[in-house]
Amino acid sequence: MIDWLAAPWAYPFMRWALVCCLVLAGIHAYLGFHVVRRGVLFVDLAIAQMAALGAAVGVVFGFEHATTGGYVISAAFAAATAAAIALLRSKRIPQEAIIAILYGLSSAAMFVVLEHSPHGLEEVKHLFVGQLLTVPPEKVLWTAGLYAVAGVVLFRVHDRTTAVTHGEEPRGRLAYDLVLYGIFALVVTSSVGLVGVLLVFALLVLPAVAALLLPGGETARLFWGWGLAGAGGAIGLHLAFHLDLPAAPVVVLTLGVLLLGAAVAGRRAGSGDSRFASRPSPLGSGDR
Repeated sequence: MIDWLAAPWAYPFMRWALVCCLVLAGIHAYLGFHVVRRGVLFVDLAIAQMAALGAAVGVVFGFEHATTGGYVISAAFAAATAAAIALLRSKRIPQEAIIAILYGLSSAAMFVVLEHSPHGLEEVKHLFVGQLLTVPPEKVLWTAGLYAVAGVVLFRVHDRTTAVTHGEEPRGRLAYDLVLYGIFALVVTSSVGLVGVLLVFALLVLPAVAALLLPGGETARLFWGWGLAGAGGAIGLHLAFHLDLPAAPVVVLTLGVLLLGAAVAGRRAGSGDSRFASRPSPLGSGDR
C-alpha cells in the first residue's frame, strides 16, 4: 500500500506537477472567492480564453508557447479583456452577459486564427488541457515568484476589493476593480500557459464553491479552499499516474468529487451556504 501511494512521487516530473498545482492553488483559491461572490463565474473563462486566443495569435506569428513574445501577446489580450470587464457596466445588461459574449467571441476567434496553423487541432488541445506533466521546473519557480508578488499587491488592496465584492461603492472603486482584474489577467495568462484553460477554470471556481458549502467563518473557508485545491491536485495526479490518464482532466474531475463531498458534508452539518453569492467575501470584516 505504501509503495502504491509513494510510486508517483518517485518521478521528478510528478513532483514538479504537484508543485505546479500547489502554486496555482494558492492564488486561484483566493481569486475564486471574489469571482463566486460577485456572481461573475464566467470571468475566469473569458479571460483565460482570451489569453489562449493571444497565445494562438502568437503561434501563428511564430512565437511558441514558452517564449517571451508569446507570453506578452497572450498577456496583452488578457489584460484588454480584464479592462473591458472592469469598465463595461450597464444597468440594462448584466455584467455576466457581457463576460459570456467575450468568452464566445474569443473562442470562435481562436478557431479561426488556428486555421492558419499547420497543427491547429493540437494547439487547441494544448491551450485547453495544457501539459501538466511536462511543465519546466524553471517556469514553475518563475510563476511562483510572480504569484508571490501578486499576492502582496492583493493583500495591500484587500480591504477595498473586498468592499467592492460586498456590493459597496468605495471611493476609487474603478481603480481597485482595474487592479483586481489586472492581477487576475496576469495570473490567468501565466496559468493557462502552464496547465491550460480547463484546469485554470476548475481551480478558480470549484474549491471556492466547495469551501462556501462547508462550516466555519470566512477565513476558515479560505483555508478550506486552499486545502481542497491542493488535495484535488495531489489526488488527481496520483490517480492519473496509476490509471494512465491525462493529468489535467483527472485533476478537474477530482475537484468535482471533492465539491460533491463538501456539499454533502455541509448539508449534514446544517451549515451549507446556498446563498453564497450575496454573503461577505473571504477575510471580511466580521473575521477581524
